[in-house]
Amino acid sequence: MSRTAPPPDQVVANSPVGLLRELASGVDALYLSGRAELPKQFLARLEDGRAWAAQAKRPAPFELGELVFGIAPHGWGKYRFCLEHATARIGISTSRHLPTVRVQPRSEFLHAVGPEAAVTTLQQILCPELRQLRFWVNRVDLFADWQGWELTLDDAARFVCRADARRTYEVGGTLTGFEFGSRTTKTFLARLYDKTADMAAKDNGWWFEVWGERYVPGTPVHRLEFEIGRQGLQEFDLNTPAQVFDAAGDLWAYATGQWLTHRSPTDDRTRSRWSLSPQWSSVQGATLSHQAVGLERLRLARRSRSIEKLLPGLNGYLASMGALLGTHFIDDTLRAIGHHLRTYEIVSHTAFSERVARRRSELELR
Repeated sequence: MSRTAPPPDQVVANSPVGLLRELASGVDALYLSGRAELPKQFLARLEDGRAWAAQAKRPAPFELGELVFGIAPHGWGKYRFCLEHATARIGISTSRHLPTVRVQPRSEFLHAVGPEAAVTTLQQILCPELRQLRFWVNRVDLFADWQGWELTLDDAARFVCRADARRTYEVGGTLTGFEFGSRTTKTFLARLYDKTADMAAKDNGWWFEVWGERYVPGTPVHRLEFEIGRQGLQEFDLNTPAQVFDAAGDLWAYATGQWLTHRSPTDDRTRSRWSLSPQWSSVQGATLSHQAVGLERLRLARRSRSIEKLLPGLNGYLASMGALLGTHFIDDTLRAIGHHLRTYEIVSHTAFSERVARRRSELELR
């Protein structure tokens, strides 16, 4: 899937001033569909799991291969059954008017193991249950993250795009990104935006693990991504995941060479005759190497950031308890609240250990 190009660090070290620093690139989103036979026994298991989830009003554990998914009490769009796991969301339908299965691997899983391994894993999970399963790609998102690009609102006039639709996003007069094209065409849609600002809003700080030592703290990261829908893939005669992965370099070359470009202004009124900007020359050379980070590394990073997110609230509650109980330090406050937590177990008819086990199960099924 990767293109023949020097590593990102080498590109920056050997290039003139003004070129960008690539942090990561490859596949960030993948939407799959598949036709298969749906055995009656498996369908019965799905119905039982959904009924249990509806009664409990929360996802029910559902085994697929060696993994335990959570089956929701509701469907996923037109799909009656919705299965959730850290690897993927899976929709299953009995309708003859829909593909049997709809699969969306999690972005975190894609970056942990790589897109090829992600598809292989999902096939190994589903094939024992769904006979003669065949996947095709409904949509793929190719991305590249860069540092060294100071985008402004003036850049809007420097883009030349085959799509007429374009949008500029800003917050408080500060540019946050551009969007080109329309998703309704199911062909190409491009987004160029401040990824670091997006991460702060969505709390997905595990991206720092993907960027690794290439990331320079304090410098914004801008992401360029192309969302390529089913119609766009068919124009290139691409259907299966393997075909799409093999053609990733060609898709990127077309997207950054013909569909969308960023130009250096001249006196010529025809913008398409302006030369490419130095920044866009870097963009066109994205490696699309998609280096797998590893599941355990991303899990630890996510756990660490989840703890960091809980600490301010936890610290505030403990401080309030200390003020009410007359304690002064962490140790004596923790000792003092034990009695109150045990009393609450009796009043609420729920053991603290049960609450922990339930929460752990919910986290594992996400």
